[in-house]
Amino acid sequence: MANEGRLVRLKQIYDEIETLNPEILSDLNKVIRLYSQAQMLIGYLDADALYRYGAVYAERKRVHAEVIQASRGTVAEKESLAEIETYELRLREVEAKAESRKWQNLFKATENLIIAYRRDERTALEEYKKVNDIYGR
Repeated sequence: MANEGRLVRLKQIYDEIETLNPEILSDLNKVIRLYSQAQMLIGYLDADALYRYGAVYAERKRVHAEVIQASRGTVAEKESLAEIETYELRLREVEAKAESRKWQNLFKATENLIIAYRRDERTALEEYKKVNDIYGR
């Protein structure tokens, strides 16, 4: 349930970013702050997806072991049955891992945006300083 709230807040942040003009220094500062807030939420979402991946992985390993223990036949037959019985868990595991990868990629992309915007901010501040020096302000 907490993730639903985080997703709603993340959408609100992105919607607010869309209303800002990063060429205006005060808006640029807000954009950087908002992307930093988004990055924090993305980190939580990734951590949750990674937890779900680990939980499904552990469940799959447990079911795999239980099937092997409970079944009769050769090792190959037991392994084959265990693989069949854990197929759906493997799919859930892959989905959770893919979800985590999605959030990791978004986190990195957001980090790169923040770095670029901070560079723009420094450049703008240097230009303002030069203008102020020229006009003696």
